[in-house]
Amino acid sequence: MHWSEKLLRDPVGAVLLENFKAPRFIISPTEFHRADFNPRLAWHSVKFAKAAQGSIPQEPGLYAFVVRIPLDGLPPHGWVLYIGQTGDGASGADLRSRYGQYLRYQRVSKRAMVFLMLNLWDGHLEFFFTPQPTRKADLVTMETQLLGAFRPPFTDRTYPASYMSPRHAF
Repeated sequence: MHWSEKLLRDPVGAVLLENFKAPRFIISPTEFHRADFNPRLAWHSVKFAKAAQGSIPQEPGLYAFVVRIPLDGLPPHGWVLYIGQTGDGASGADLRSRYGQYLRYQRVSKRAMVFLMLNLWDGHLEFFFTPQPTRKADLVTMETQLLGAFRPPFTDRTYPASYMSPRHAF
């Protein structure tokens, strides 16, 4: 069964597909400058596929899903779709086990938006990761800073007030 058929059989997924609009990408230069990563984060990436799971370290860290569509004649570009962290002490998960969870989420629509992201851009997703074994306590803070800078459209998280755009009441 095609992934879109599976999603249509899920009531939440059906609503997502019926009402799906292009994701809104927001990049905030102000938040880039506010983010303070010291030492600088060293990112690595793999094409999101089962074969790459063994190359992901079994350490805590930050990760991001990025859609990258290389086209001849265009400069390299991509969009951050999702940002997360693992290993902050709240669970025993590490980067490799979290990667495995996303491989399962691609087949089963337990998290409808993640399922949609993983299947809509299947073959064009890269999994970026930065191990942070000595900074477990800082992972949530670093994740929040990245979320504020990129505001990835598929991360289902409430942002702190300082990261939100003002809205009119009427």
